[in-house]
Amino acid sequence: AGAAQGRRDRAARRRGAWRIGGAGLAGAAVGAIAVGTAVPTLRAGAQGLPSIQTVAQPAESGAGAPAIAVYRTLGPAVVLVSNQQAAGSGFFGTGGATDWGSGVIVSSDGYIVTNDHVIQDAAQISVTLADGSSYPARLVGDDPSTDLAVLKIQPTQPLQPATFANSSQVVPGQVAIAIGNPLGPQDPQSVDQGIVSAIRPTLYGLDASQERVTTMIQTDAAINPGNSGGPLANAQGQVIGIVSMKTVSTGERGVQAVGLGFAIPSDLVQRVANELIQYGYYKWAWLGITFPPNAANALPGQPETLTVATVAPGTPAAGVLQPGDALASWNGQPVRNYYDLVADITAAQPGQTVALGIVRNGRSETVHVTLGTEPESEALGGAAGSGGSGGSGAAPGSGTGPGGIIVVPGLPGYGSNG
Repeated sequence: AGAAQGRRDRAARRRGAWRIGGAGLAGAAVGAIAVGTAVPTLRAGAQGLPSIQTVAQPAESGAGAPAIAVYRTLGPAVVLVSNQQAAGSGFFGTGGATDWGSGVIVSSDGYIVTNDHVIQDAAQISVTLADGSSYPARLVGDDPSTDLAVLKIQPTQPLQPATFANSSQVVPGQVAIAIGNPLGPQDPQSVDQGIVSAIRPTLYGLDASQERVTTMIQTDAAINPGNSGGPLANAQGQVIGIVSMKTVSTGERGVQAVGLGFAIPSDLVQRVANELIQYGYYKWAWLGITFPPNAANALPGQPETLTVATVAPGTPAAGVLQPGDALASWNGQPVRNYYDLVADITAAQPGQTVALGIVRNGRSETVHVTLGTEPESEALGGAAGSGGSGGSGAAPGSGTGPGGIIVVPGLPGYGSNG
């Protein structure tokens, strides 16, 4: 009950991005156009009356050709995830509703990756395959900080898993194709084609205690309710990311960025999913230091001296860093501000030794720290039995958060989904 209440509390604190669940569209009526493999033409018959004859459809070409091929290759690996919510759950506390999203088959024996927010507050989860067959699903593990979850079904025959690409090779301008279930169980999969608009750092997490800075793939492919958890693919039908959110943000002078779609890069998806399958939770790297609350005031990319406030005893940083140390670099790369450091810790792994460039008492030097495993992620993951929280839940400036550093509020207009 405590774990479920915690998840409801996290859902109620969401602030920035529009979550992409399926609720609210259940009553929508959409006209469908059947697409066949032949095109009808009219010709005059013997009596001067029209008769119908079919001719072969031309070979696929042009702008839509990649989407057609990708749909045929990847479509069978895309599933509908239905979430029967527990009574009293949900944003308004009404509960009992059925929400939905999408998912991707990652193994022939039934492991499926989706978004954590798709299965939040679930009393019962089911998965519908592309062929229409449906199975009850078990939550293997989840990680709110990356908005990822892994489900398991028991299929009657081997499934066709998706192929994942190396997202580090994704570049702006390349084709990006989203497949999902925007209109829920009664409608077929939809395919939307666009491009990768940008690769950008994004402050990300279901609430402030979960936030990390991670690289996200921005796309102009249409991201609609129900696409959450589905794949964003390249022109070869390989998954480059898992669709997670779209956002509307107001910037300077009232300028709005409307309908920006974001996907979690495939490299991070594979790393997190593998650990969720193995442990039920994701092992976040941990440093064990805090900074003053104003450390979060700088905008991402804006230089701001990052000075250590405290070093917790018994942490990886103990005996290596000191209060008053100014962090200057991480493995030779500049640390411009708090957001750079959170991004570095997010990308790191427990057991990794990093070289930290610091300024201590006016002198520059390099120290080495072997990162630990964040205690909260392991403790909550084990207690929940199905994943858990990646942060400490501390208030801003009052304790430790991602990677053992302070927790800060979401940054409006910068892709925050808290």
